[in-house]
Amino acid sequence: MNKSNISKNFLLKKISVYWLFIVALVTLGIMYIPNMTKGKEYSKSYSIVKYIEQVNETVFLNVGIQTIETQENNTTIPWTKIGIPLTEKKAIVILNYQAKLGIKKPVKIDKINDNKYKIFIPKYEVIGVELDSKAPYQLYDSSGALLSNSTEDVDTGKLVANRLGNKKQEAYLSKYNEQMNESVKSYYKTLFQGIDKDAKLEFQFDK
Repeated sequence: MNKSNISKNFLLKKISVYWLFIVALVTLGIMYIPNMTKGKEYSKSYSIVKYIEQVNETVFLNVGIQTIETQENNTTIPWTKIGIPLTEKKAIVILNYQAKLGIKKPVKIDKINDNKYKIFIPKYEVIGVELDSKAPYQLYDSSGALLSNSTEDVDTGKLVANRLGNKKQEAYLSKYNEQMNESVKSYYKTLFQGIDKDAKLEFQFDK
């Protein structure tokens, strides 16, 4: 084999190795780029203001409440309400929150004479609830019986929402009515006597 052929073969091999090296680098780059970006997550949040409403709410009493809510589900015999033994699933939730009681409508004030006023207080209502900032919610127990695999899980979110609904708090309106009356009197006496220390107030409460 002459020298020109040897040089030519060597050059061809050198070029082949060069291109193989380039292809290997490109392949490694393609494989490596996803790993470089792996672990980066981006999230976006959108919110829409649905309405703005002026209110005349005044809270006169905060009632601190701890309640234990229990719910049990089980599988029933088809077309009946008869539960099948050993299919029970149970959840026990402990809630700590404040029920806020007061008025949602404005009071009416009539001036009787120079320093005497009559204040008409509208019917008390549940303003809302506020969860305890330190220990609002605890799933105390969540368990299932031996044959409970097919039984629907207890919806603890729904259980909590039902307990915190305003309807559930209405029992406290009558229970603590006198305490709210005293709070109302103290509030308006402080308000009026801050302007006129001789102001005298009469109250009429809507039942």
